[in-house]
Amino acid sequence: MKALIRQKKAPTGATLPIEIPREGLFKLDVDDDIWQDVGLDDGDHDLAPLWLRDENVRQGIKSMLMLDRCEEEEARLLRERRALQEWMQEEWQVVQRAKDVASMFFYSHFFVLFLC
Repeated sequence: MKALIRQKKAPTGATLPIEIPREGLFKLDVDDDIWQDVGLDDGDHDLAPLWLRDENVRQGIKSMLMLDRCEEEEARLLRERRALQEWMQEEWQVVQRAKDVASMFFYSHFFVLFLC
């Protein structure tokens, strides 16, 4: 393909795909060049899509994804906080009941001993 483009025998607007090194081919990341599909469609587009040619758009996409994950985490943390608060209320009620029972037991035995 490179030779055809140099010799001007390639179709008009043909683009040379980005070369992908063999080492690390199976350790791909979402930003790796293998995912760049410039020139693979049949349309007559002069420019690559914004997400591919504009760093600000790519950063915006990453920022949106980060915001989405943060909002999901916030919702998860709010559910966790609610569960902890409900658990603590139950524990507090159990302690209060135990305290009431213990004080009633103490005073009933105290009066029994005092009256005897």
